Amino acid sequence: MSTISQTSIVLKGRAIPGATDRQEHIAGFDQAVFSSAHVVCIGAGGLVSHIAPTLARKGIGKLTILDDDVVEASNLNRQFFYSGDIGRSKAISLATNLQKECIYPTVITARPLSLQQAIESKLDLSCSIAVCGVDNDTARCIASARFRTLGIPVIFCGVSRDGSHGYVFIQRSRGACFGCAFPDASGDGRMPCPAAPSIAEILQLVGSLVCYAIDVSLMGRQCSWDLRDIYLQSNEWDTCHKVDERLHCEVCVIH
Repeated sequence: MSTISQTSIVLKGRAIPGATDRQEHIAGFDQAVFSSAHVVCIGAGGLVSHIAPTLARKGIGKLTILDDDVVEASNLNRQFFYSGDIGRSKAISLATNLQKECIYPTVITARPLSLQQAIESKLDLSCSIAVCGVDNDTARCIASARFRTLGIPVIFCGVSRDGSHGYVFIQRSRGACFGCAFPDASGDGRMPCPAAPSIAEILQLVGSLVCYAIDVSLMGRQCSWDLRDIYLQSNEWDTCHKVDERLHCEVCVIH
């Protein structure tokens, strides 16, 4: 992973009158709640690239992006970057590119830090809800424990290496955590291999479900699932699960 030295930036979107009109007619959707919410995105890669633009276009109040990586040419097929972003901070580039997507005065903060670095720096991670879009279980487990301590819901998402499967898991402020849903994750310290296969289609599907889960969580609407799996190469492509707390979960005990 490359190191970067750019400092954090804060940007602000602009309001476009009438831009949220159609979504305000959706039953159960509350624009005032959405536009007063703050979402922290952990990671600025393929998954968050299909989540953050939707949040900006729907008028989220605040959006904070954490990522210590830099943009590479191989990211451009599926991530919200352009050729001029190559070699620059992912967090800062994504925030900059998102500004023109805004239809509301969204405050976008980019910090070129990993979650671990943010915690070590005692960064204030208070928010309405967090989204964990990184691709390693070590960071996912840290996010699970940290935000559970803060009493903040986290939405985890991931995709398989062959691009055929993705999942979304909602960790609420109480109840089952990421480790309960994925018992083997706490012992998996592997980082993704360079040049791992990745394609946009599955990222788009997972990103859409994450945005739905954000709405459900922010507005207190009923949701019949905690964990949802999508399989592109299966007749039963969409499966939903309720996850129970696990008695000896190694992630739950951290907090």
